[in-house]
Amino acid sequence: MAEQSADKAGYLKDAWRRLRAQLAYAGQLWRAFTGEAAYDRYLERHQRHHPGCPPLTAKEFWRQRAEWNEHNVQHGCC
Repeated sequence: MAEQSADKAGYLKDAWRRLRAQLAYAGQLWRAFTGEAAYDRYLERHQRHHPGCPPLTAKEFWRQRAEWNEHNVQHGCC
């Protein structure tokens, strides 16, 4: 009896760990899809290429990105 409950507890623990990993991955995909991960990518790239310079704040980054998008409109099919 104790062996069954130990097996069940181990199974539940493993299932919970897999679920958390899948939810974390889904969150990463959502952030990439919505563009929220752009600032994180900017920070990683900035650290690699400009290690001595301070990066833009999140507010500055998003402001510059919005300005760039306004001035560089990408036309679709029309």
